[in-house]
Amino acid sequence: MGEKQVKESKAEYPLGYALAIGLFGGLIWSIVAQLAAYFHFMTIDINAIVKYVNIAKIQSGFPKVAAGMVFQIIVSVILAMIYYFLLRKSKTIWSGVLFGAVIWVILFMIIHPFAASIPSWQKLNANTLSTTICLLVLYGLFIGYSISYGYEQHLLREQRLNAWQKQSE
Repeated sequence: MGEKQVKESKAEYPLGYALAIGLFGGLIWSIVAQLAAYFHFMTIDINAIVKYVNIAKIQSGFPKVAAGMVFQIIVSVILAMIYYFLLRKSKTIWSGVLFGAVIWVILFMIIHPFAASIPSWQKLNANTLSTTICLLVLYGLFIGYSISYGYEQHLLREQRLNAWQKQSE
């Protein structure tokens, strides 16, 4: 019976933690991206996705920024879920860095032909190119390290709980 309890206590790292990391990662890094755009480190409109929503009230000013940030947060939650399912067991920070670089490649090389609001990477100036690469690599690092660290801490708690249960038998 004790062995059955030990097996039952072995639970997966909750997806909810990864979703929360995606939510806050999207919020934090969308604010950083908005600041980078405001201070002209990037020449692209990071809220251009709002053009595809046909609501006149959110096409300019603060409502456009807010709608763009909401979209970025939603995409961030989806990306956090992807990282959770594919790479949560990774023990190195380089998987997060690579995840961010892959996001950049997908955004500017693969999605670009399908979305007119995303310019080709070849047309970006040096400031925009370096800023977008750095932001997405740091975003990937944040998401990747946070989820992997949480997963490792969950496993450590689980091992301690199992050891404690074995001692109490």
